[in-house]
Amino acid sequence: MKNIRPLYCIVTVFLIGALGGALTTHLFYKCRMDSPMGYHGQDREERLVNHLDRELGLSAIQKEQVRGIVHETQEEIRGVRRQLRPQMEAILEKAQLKVSALLTPEQQKRFEKMITERKERFRKREE
Repeated sequence: MKNIRPLYCIVTVFLIGALGGALTTHLFYKCRMDSPMGYHGQDREERLVNHLDRELGLSAIQKEQVRGIVHETQEEIRGVRRQLRPQMEAILEKAQLKVSALLTPEQQKRFEKMITERKERFRKREE
């Protein structure tokens, strides 16, 4: 009986950890999906307008006015990102060169593939 007690403790700790992890994952994805910032372009704008409408009970006129403000704000943010993009890309390229210098030739090939895929995802997101 004494030998079973530590086993129960280990199983209990494991189950609590698994349940905690599952709950945390569920809450993370729920917040991510409910967040208006987790979307891109028009979808992001519409989600934000709908979120404000749900929370504030906007009238139809207010909703249209908020939609215009949100769109204008998103355009301004895109403009700032376009201005900063060359500086950000230069910083990223410098870091990538430093990391690449530490890698073996095989790792460098995989790293280059990762960079190419990241650039492609970013390009698609900006469309």
